[in-house]
Amino acid sequence: MKTLITNIGELTTNAPTPEHAEGGGDLRGTLHDAAVLIDGDRIAWVGPAADAPDADETVDAEGRALIPGFVDSHSHLVFGGDRAAEFEARMQGQKYAAGGIRSTVAATRAATDEELRIRLRGFLDEMLAQGTTTVEIKSGYGLDVATEERLVRLAAEVTPEVTFLGAHVVPAEYADRGDDYVELVTGEMLDACAPHAKWIDV
Repeated sequence: MKTLITNIGELTTNAPTPEHAEGGGDLRGTLHDAAVLIDGDRIAWVGPAADAPDADETVDAEGRALIPGFVDSHSHLVFGGDRAAEFEARMQGQKYAAGGIRSTVAATRAATDEELRIRLRGFLDEMLAQGTTTVEIKSGYGLDVATEERLVRLAAEVTPEVTFLGAHVVPAEYADRGDDYVELVTGEMLDACAPHAKWIDV
Protein backbone atom coordinates (compact mmCIF):
# COMPACT_ATOMS: atom_id res chain seq x y z
CA MET A 1 0.00 0.00 0.00
CA LYS A 2 1.29 3.46 -0.92
CA THR A 3 0.68 6.31 1.50
CA LEU A 4 1.42 9.93 0.61
CA ILE A 5 2.05 12.43 3.41
CA THR A 6 1.49 15.86 1.93
CA ASN A 7 1.15 19.48 3.03
CA ILE A 8 4.35 19.17 5.10
CA GLY A 9 5.37 22.65 6.22
CA GLU A 10 9.04 21.74 6.71
CA LEU A 11 10.68 18.43 5.88
CA THR A 12 14.20 17.66 7.09
CA THR A 13 16.12 14.70 5.68
CA ASN A 14 19.41 13.03 6.50
CA ALA A 15 20.65 12.69 2.91
CA PRO A 16 24.01 14.52 2.67
CA THR A 17 24.15 14.79 -1.13
CA PRO A 18 21.75 14.85 -4.08
CA GLU A 19 22.82 11.33 -5.12
CA HIS A 20 20.97 9.92 -2.11
CA ALA A 21 17.65 11.37 -3.25
CA GLU A 22 15.85 8.62 -5.16
CA GLY A 23 13.40 10.42 -7.40
CA GLY A 24 13.03 13.39 -5.09
CA GLY A 25 15.73 15.78 -6.22
CA ASP A 26 18.16 17.47 -3.86
CA LEU A 27 17.37 16.45 -0.27
CA ARG A 28 19.95 18.59 1.52
CA GLY A 29 18.65 20.97 4.12
CA THR A 30 14.98 21.61 4.71
CA LEU A 31 12.24 21.36 2.12
CA HIS A 32 9.11 23.51 2.42
CA ASP A 33 5.64 22.50 1.18
CA ALA A 34 6.94 18.95 0.79
CA ALA A 35 5.55 15.44 0.47
CA VAL A 36 6.73 11.91 1.33
CA LEU A 37 5.57 8.69 -0.31
CA ILE A 38 5.69 5.53 1.80
CA ASP A 39 5.45 2.21 -0.04
CA GLY A 40 4.84 -0.55 2.49
CA ASP A 41 7.53 -0.08 5.13
CA ARG A 42 9.89 1.99 2.97
CA ILE A 43 10.16 5.68 2.10
CA ALA A 44 9.92 5.55 -1.69
CA TRP A 45 9.89 9.23 -2.67
CA VAL A 46 10.54 12.65 -1.14
CA GLY A 47 10.12 16.03 -2.77
CA PRO A 48 7.95 19.08 -3.42
CA ALA A 49 4.23 18.47 -2.83
CA ALA A 50 3.47 19.77 -6.33
CA ASP A 51 5.45 16.86 -7.82
CA ALA A 52 4.04 14.14 -5.56
CA PRO A 53 3.19 10.80 -7.19
CA ASP A 54 -0.16 9.06 -6.85
CA ALA A 55 -0.87 6.96 -3.76
CA ASP A 56 -3.55 4.67 -2.35
CA GLU A 57 -3.99 6.89 0.69
CA THR A 58 -3.17 10.53 1.44
CA VAL A 59 -2.41 11.97 4.88
CA ASP A 60 -2.57 15.75 5.33
CA ALA A 61 0.21 16.93 7.66
CA GLU A 62 -1.60 20.28 7.99
CA GLY A 63 1.61 22.28 7.67
CA ARG A 64 3.46 20.44 10.44
CA ALA A 65 7.18 19.67 10.37
CA LEU A 66 8.39 16.17 9.55
CA ILE A 67 11.83 15.01 10.66
CA PRO A 68 13.61 11.65 10.70
CA GLY A 69 13.10 9.62 13.85
CA PHE A 70 15.82 9.68 16.47
CA VAL A 71 18.09 6.64 16.77
CA ASP A 72 19.18 5.52 20.24
CA SER A 73 22.21 3.30 19.75
CA HIS A 74 22.89 2.72 23.46
CA SER A 75 20.11 1.89 25.85
CA HIS A 76 19.49 -0.46 28.76
CA LEU A 77 15.72 -0.86 28.92
CA VAL A 78 15.25 -4.26 30.55
CA PHE A 79 15.98 -3.83 34.25
CA GLY A 80 14.37 -3.68 37.67
CA GLY A 81 14.48 -0.98 40.31
CA ASP A 82 15.68 2.58 39.85
CA ARG A 83 18.78 4.68 40.48
CA ALA A 84 17.19 7.51 42.47
CA ALA A 85 19.40 6.94 45.53
CA GLU A 86 22.54 6.97 43.37
CA PHE A 87 21.44 10.16 41.64
CA GLU A 88 20.84 11.86 44.99
CA ALA A 89 24.23 10.72 46.33
CA ARG A 90 26.05 11.99 43.26
CA MET A 91 24.28 15.34 43.53
CA GLN A 92 25.71 15.54 47.06
CA GLY A 93 29.23 15.00 45.70
CA GLN A 94 29.72 11.33 46.50
CA LYS A 95 31.93 9.40 44.09
CA TYR A 96 30.54 6.82 41.71
CA ALA A 97 31.85 3.28 42.26
CA ALA A 98 29.42 1.23 40.14
CA GLY A 99 27.17 0.85 43.17
CA GLY A 100 24.18 1.92 41.11
CA ILE A 101 24.77 -0.80 38.57
CA ARG A 102 25.05 -3.40 41.32
CA SER A 103 21.85 -2.26 43.03
CA THR A 104 20.06 -2.43 39.67
CA VAL A 105 21.45 -5.94 39.15
CA ALA A 106 19.91 -7.06 42.46
CA ALA A 107 16.53 -5.55 41.55
CA THR A 108 16.66 -7.04 38.06
CA ARG A 109 17.44 -10.52 39.31
CA ALA A 110 14.47 -10.29 41.69
CA ALA A 111 12.00 -9.05 39.04
CA THR A 112 9.70 -11.39 37.15
CA ASP A 113 9.68 -11.60 33.37
CA GLU A 114 6.29 -9.91 33.29
CA GLU A 115 7.48 -7.02 35.48
CA LEU A 116 10.48 -6.51 33.20
CA ARG A 117 8.32 -6.80 30.08
CA ILE A 118 5.85 -4.16 31.34
CA ARG A 119 8.67 -1.74 32.18
CA LEU A 120 10.34 -2.35 28.81
CA ARG A 121 7.17 -1.59 26.88
CA GLY A 122 6.58 1.53 28.99
CA PHE A 123 10.09 2.82 28.25
CA LEU A 124 9.63 2.13 24.53
CA ASP A 125 6.26 3.90 24.45
CA GLU A 126 7.81 6.96 26.11
CA MET A 127 10.78 6.94 23.72
CA LEU A 128 8.46 6.78 20.71
CA ALA A 129 6.36 9.63 22.09
CA GLN A 130 9.57 11.69 22.31
CA GLY A 131 10.60 10.88 18.71
CA THR A 132 12.89 7.83 19.00
CA THR A 133 11.90 5.37 16.28
CA THR A 134 14.94 3.07 16.26
CA VAL A 135 16.54 1.59 19.36
CA GLU A 136 19.29 -0.86 20.25
CA ILE A 137 18.80 -2.52 23.64
CA LYS A 138 21.70 -3.83 25.71
CA SER A 139 21.58 -6.33 28.54
CA GLY A 140 24.04 -5.88 31.39
CA TYR A 141 21.90 -5.82 34.51
CA GLY A 142 21.75 -9.58 35.06
CA LEU A 143 25.41 -10.53 35.27
CA ASP A 144 24.60 -14.20 35.72
CA VAL A 145 23.74 -16.72 33.03
CA ALA A 146 20.02 -17.06 33.73
CA THR A 147 19.29 -13.35 34.12
CA GLU A 148 21.37 -12.18 31.16
CA GLU A 149 19.56 -14.75 29.01
CA ARG A 150 16.23 -13.41 30.27
CA LEU A 151 17.19 -9.83 29.44
CA VAL A 152 18.24 -10.49 25.85
CA ARG A 153 15.25 -12.79 25.29
CA LEU A 154 12.81 -10.12 26.51
CA ALA A 155 14.55 -7.41 24.49
CA ALA A 156 14.35 -9.59 21.37
CA GLU A 157 10.56 -9.57 21.72
CA VAL A 158 10.54 -5.89 20.72
CA THR A 159 13.63 -5.28 18.53
CA PRO A 160 16.11 -7.27 16.45
CA GLU A 161 18.87 -4.89 17.60
CA VAL A 162 19.76 -6.63 20.86
CA THR A 163 23.25 -6.42 22.35
CA PHE A 164 24.61 -8.85 24.93
CA LEU A 165 26.62 -6.93 27.56
CA GLY A 166 27.50 -9.55 30.13
CA ALA A 167 30.71 -7.72 31.08
CA HIS A 168 28.99 -4.51 32.21
CA VAL A 169 30.76 -4.77 35.59
CA VAL A 170 32.09 -7.65 37.66
CA PRO A 171 29.23 -8.73 39.95
CA ALA A 172 29.69 -8.88 43.71
CA GLU A 173 29.89 -12.67 43.80
CA TYR A 174 32.98 -12.49 41.55
CA ALA A 175 34.57 -9.48 43.29
CA ASP A 176 37.97 -11.15 43.74
CA ARG A 177 37.67 -13.50 40.77
CA GLY A 178 37.46 -11.25 37.73
CA ASP A 179 39.18 -13.79 35.46
CA ASP A 180 36.62 -16.42 36.41
CA TYR A 181 33.82 -14.01 35.54
CA VAL A 182 35.34 -13.26 32.13
CA GLU A 183 35.48 -17.01 31.52
CA LEU A 184 31.79 -17.31 32.45
CA VAL A 185 30.82 -14.40 30.17
CA THR A 186 32.76 -15.71 27.17
CA GLY A 187 31.61 -19.28 27.68
CA GLU A 188 28.34 -20.39 29.24
CA MET A 189 26.74 -16.93 29.37
CA LEU A 190 27.53 -16.13 25.73
CA ASP A 191 26.21 -19.53 24.64
CA ALA A 192 22.92 -18.88 26.48
CA CYS A 193 22.50 -15.34 25.12
CA ALA A 194 23.65 -15.80 21.52
CA PRO A 195 20.30 -17.11 20.21
CA HIS A 196 18.61 -13.83 21.23
CA ALA A 197 21.34 -11.22 20.67
CA LYS A 198 22.64 -9.84 17.39
CA TRP A 199 25.57 -7.96 18.90
CA ILE A 200 28.11 -8.23 21.72
CA ASP A 201 29.45 -5.27 23.69
CA VAL A 202 32.50 -5.43 25.93
